[in-house]
Amino acid sequence: MADFKPRPGTFRPYLEYVNREKLAQRASASPLTLLEILTRQARQALPLFDLQTQSGMDPSRYAAALKSLRDPGYIVIEGETPEQVVRLTESGSQVVQLARPA
Repeated sequence: MADFKPRPGTFRPYLEYVNREKLAQRASASPLTLLEILTRQARQALPLFDLQTQSGMDPSRYAAALKSLRDPGYIVIEGETPEQVVRLTESGSQVVQLARPA
């Protein structure tokens, strides 16, 4: 095995693939990401689908994240189905402040 040498041109594509995978893992959004996006808004609220677009989450993960934030009262969802707005609550704002590094 010590004399094994990869074919020319095969190692670089592998490294590029590994780097892309690492970046994708680091950039994956979490429920905290949703709170941070809402914090940056002037009214601390966004339409439901705009928040999903900005987060880059797939629909099932986005729905689970919203549920995990709505149940403890960190966000509220207001309005009728097509025009629903996600609004950050006071307790959600406090969570974002506590989660920021000192």
